[in-house]
Amino acid sequence: MIGMSSYIHEELLLAADAFLAGVLLAVCYDMIRIFRNIADHSPFWIGAEDILYWCASGIYLFNLIYRGNDGMIRIYVLLFTGFGALLYHAGPSRILVKYISAILRKIGRFLGIIGGPIRKCRKRLKFWLVRVKIALYEQKPIQRIRKRWNEKNKEKKITNQNRNG
Repeated sequence: MIGMSSYIHEELLLAADAFLAGVLLAVCYDMIRIFRNIADHSPFWIGAEDILYWCASGIYLFNLIYRGNDGMIRIYVLLFTGFGALLYHAGPSRILVKYISAILRKIGRFLGIIGGPIRKCRKRLKFWLVRVKIALYEQKPIQRIRKRWNEKNKEKKITNQNRNG
């Protein structure tokens, strides 16, 4: 009798693990949905994200089944996984996706409002820096220094070639 009780206990733990795995997989897909709500995606990238998600989900479920039942597929494991995902999707999923997406969009807009003036300042500073470089390059003393520098580099190359040759 003790052996049978232990066996049933392991099966119940496996069912609970499968239920939690279903919830976890649904949460992961909700994160992808939130990301899609925030950023625009082309159909190619949506398909690529889905393929990666389903491949990772399959590997995760295979690991769960292999670890829990030595690779024997039990229908109740798949049912509990589906039930966990369905229960999560019917409950908090819609609310979480809606409100988290809205909050993250507002944060993005706020950062965009702050980022606008910073972008303008950065562009202005870059423009001034380029103008300064051009102005320095066109000055005669800088051109003479650059000419001497190039002559020294040419002399070094010639002496290095003579040593090696």
